[in-house]
Amino acid sequence: MAVTDANGEVSIRLLSTADADAYQAIRVAAATHDPASIHPDAAEIAVLEREAIQGQIVPSDAQRVVGAFIDGTLVGVAALRRDVRAKIRHRATVQGVFTRPECRSRGVARSLMQAVLDEAVKLPGLLSLELAVHAENGPAKALYQSFGFRRVGLIPGAVMLDGRCLDEVLMQRPLNFSSSAAAPAFIPDSDDYALIEAAPDVDTYRRLRAESGLSPKTEEAARRGLAGTLFAVQLRHGGETIGMGRVIGDGGGFYQVVDIAVLPAHQGRGLGKRIMAAIRGYIDRELPVSAYVSLIADGDAKHLYAQFGFEPTAPRSEGMALFKR
Repeated sequence: MAVTDANGEVSIRLLSTADADAYQAIRVAAATHDPASIHPDAAEIAVLEREAIQGQIVPSDAQRVVGAFIDGTLVGVAALRRDVRAKIRHRATVQGVFTRPECRSRGVARSLMQAVLDEAVKLPGLLSLELAVHAENGPAKALYQSFGFRRVGLIPGAVMLDGRCLDEVLMQRPLNFSSSAAAPAFIPDSDDYALIEAAPDVDTYRRLRAESGLSPKTEEAARRGLAGTLFAVQLRHGGETIGMGRVIGDGGGFYQVVDIAVLPAHQGRGLGKRIMAAIRGYIDRELPVSAYVSLIADGDAKHLYAQFGFEPTAPRSEGMALFKR
């Protein structure tokens, strides 16, 4: 498999034992450049014997490791690993997705993820793919969402780095979707707007809330809140995020639609409806029967929400809120 960009050709292939030295080197680089995203540290990887590294990459029914090469140099890797015990061999974990910093923004990671999926379908009995991602790594979460992965949980304090406890988001996707409607994540539109399934970063989130007229959030509140996102979309225009929407909740019985925002210069073009359509799609395909989904409608926004099945709760119930000041 290969992709071509302006700077040359990126080739993707399965690694073999002959690639052990290059694989060890790039894993050391990953632990150095992205320490929050890889569990072993650079020193632990560097001291591994060559035989141990070869064991990590030899293709088998339990693992496949793919590499991206530019001019013969390994610049990116991704691994697929599974436990072959009978009761859990239908699951596999995507691990160690990394591209050298100088080779990013060339589609390398996307090509690696596609190669991992291509290898996954060759493994007998495999039904489900899983991964864990640093909760604050927005680009990585967006990449995985674009391949159909959905958040299924959070491990608070999963990684200890320099005295800080960092959370990891757990994501999962079926190997084969029951329908094509279940998997879309990057949705190009017929005009200059594109919808992507990904939460914005903290700065973008705070800017969108402030500039669209929503109440401001502190940096800490934004960081904590975004880490707890179940589903999010962004609308992008000319490389800028100009709209967003999120779903939060307990992952079972109760959910809330929040942060529906479009910058004033882009309002009046049906963009809020695009955001809500994506959220309603998530609700329909992911939420269990009996789930209660709520939202707070300000002013005429209630007419938008009504188009997607939301109804006033009054008079049987009345919304109440507390604002911590």
